Amino acid sequence: MSASTPPQPSASGDDFRFIYWFVGGVLLILVVIGLITYSGQKDDAAAQAKAQELTQKFERAGLPVPADQDIIVKSLGTDGGAVCDNPANALGRALFNSQLTNGAAFVGQRPVIADRRVLVGQALILDTYCPEELQEFRDKLGDYKVDDTIEQ
Repeated sequence: MSASTPPQPSASGDDFRFIYWFVGGVLLILVVIGLITYSGQKDDAAAQAKAQELTQKFERAGLPVPADQDIIVKSLGTDGGAVCDNPANALGRALFNSQLTNGAAFVGQRPVIADRRVLVGQALILDTYCPEELQEFRDKLGDYKVDDTIEQ
């Protein structure tokens, strides 16, 4: 019996070079388009004005404000960010409730008596950035047990 040799592939890496260059070029074009159209900068005049308004409301209410206004601008932008994303629906309320705990995790996590200024601060943010959500949030405030728990 004679040993037969397996057929050798005739295609070399050079045959696919055009495809690699084409796919690379398309990806490069998409990256450039993405960089040009991306507008992650929330630091515009409207965001600055809203942040200034919120800062003034916090100061009138006796709440502490960040020393750097950019913190509010970058966190809340012009639309209130995560604070205004359906704050009174089940998920928004659950997230808010999870912040009013003792800070433990899993079975050690317990609700706490929140300071009333936390709720006032949340209401001021809603009033500034999404006033249409404020009334529904206020309707739910009666469910929280609050007191003056944080020393100023």
